[in-house]
Amino acid sequence: MKTLKSVIFGQMALNTGLLPEDMAEAILAGDTPPTEGIVVALLIAAMDAYAVTINDPQSRWIDRRAARMALAVTFLAAMAVVDDGDAEAERHSGVRTTAEQCRGGK
Repeated sequence: MKTLKSVIFGQMALNTGLLPEDMAEAILAGDTPPTEGIVVALLIAAMDAYAVTINDPQSRWIDRRAARMALAVTFLAAMAVVDDGDAEAERHSGVRTTAEQCRGGK
């Protein structure tokens, strides 16, 4: 049974050109690479599109703004997807967070 994630990855590999050819072929063969690898490929594609757009003298202000927003969203999504373990470590460190301090903690 296909998961939603595998369907999304399959569509991305088939229809977008955002992934390197070897990565797209692996996804289509059913051997999905690590999520971090896919995230890096998407970040590179977003940075490339941004650089091309802002350096094109024919691009309009709205195109440059859209490219900048797409780049920001890509980085935010990458930060949400890739867990480096810091959040878990902070939860178990015993150090109070700002929210805990606001609830009356010291």
